[in-house]
Amino acid sequence: MFIEKIRYEITLKASFLTFFIVSLATIIRPLMIEQDVLFTYIGVFNSLAMGCVFLYLKYTKPKSWYPMLFTCVGLLVLTPITVVSGGVNSQFTYLIPTIPIFIALVSNAKYTWITALIVIVLVIGLYFSIGISPDFTNEIVPQSKTASRALWLCLSVSLSTMLGVQFNRVYGALGDKISEQAETDLLTGLKNRRSVMSFLQTAIDQAKSKNGQLSVMMIDLDHFKVINDTYGHLAGDLCLKQVAQLIQHSVRDASDLAGRFGGEEFIVVIKDIDAQRATDIANIIRLSIEQKTVSLNDRKEVKVTATIGICSLNSEQLTSIEHCVDLADQALYLGKKNGRNRVEVA
Repeated sequence: MFIEKIRYEITLKASFLTFFIVSLATIIRPLMIEQDVLFTYIGVFNSLAMGCVFLYLKYTKPKSWYPMLFTCVGLLVLTPITVVSGGVNSQFTYLIPTIPIFIALVSNAKYTWITALIVIVLVIGLYFSIGISPDFTNEIVPQSKTASRALWLCLSVSLSTMLGVQFNRVYGALGDKISEQAETDLLTGLKNRRSVMSFLQTAIDQAKSKNGQLSVMMIDLDHFKVINDTYGHLAGDLCLKQVAQLIQHSVRDASDLAGRFGGEEFIVVIKDIDAQRATDIANIIRLSIEQKTVSLNDRKEVKVTATIGICSLNSEQLTSIEHCVDLADQALYLGKKNGRNRVEVA
């Protein structure tokens, strides 16, 4: 999600810059040099095309194919004006090596190389179009220099592609690491509160669309403050880590999610089960915590228990993440009131 947002921002800014530069060049260029009126017409058309792309990207919901849309329109804008201004001898060919770099920034290595191949084929086509297509610049360039420029242009595209792919690899790895850190509780290794809330919202939407069920568990360690006060916060951290492992091992990896809600409180989201099945799983978690002995570094041992509150709702009862968490919290507090180390269902 983090990477997709950045890629959308890059595409949006690139489309605006392209629109701005093309429009500015269309206005200023006739004032600086004499040119055929055809270039002005093409410039106006290109400005309108890029302006429409920018407005579409800005005012619609982001999609994964937006970079490809911008690239395709960009090629359609660039190719005609390059053809009528000398082909590979055109000053507009300097923009061509930037295309694979842009694709590398907003996509992956596969699409970057595919784009590079398309661009190289385009360059070859521009080379062979000389003498066939009209050249409104009326410049005479020796054949040897034209061939040399075409070769160097292909090499430039290849080099920019390799650099872009390498950057994409590093950039993607860093992005994945940042995303993981943003979603993970550093102490326990479970998902953090923000990540769980996002998952819960998705699970609610899925349950509503499929007429399914959803269960939420709030798990709170009993008398955890006493452990911190008696043995120290490092001992408390060790308890949290080991309890987190027990909770993680008790849920299905594919469809469920366990996370740290805050302090000594954990949350578990389980899809497609009713209250009875959720209670069975909660009791398994509670018993595994009760039977666990946490060994401290000074050879002391600590026993921990937990109280669990459950909210289990069908598609018609699901309203919001706040409602689900609040119901599970109410059940949790009822369990605390009734003696702790127990499971209560809202």
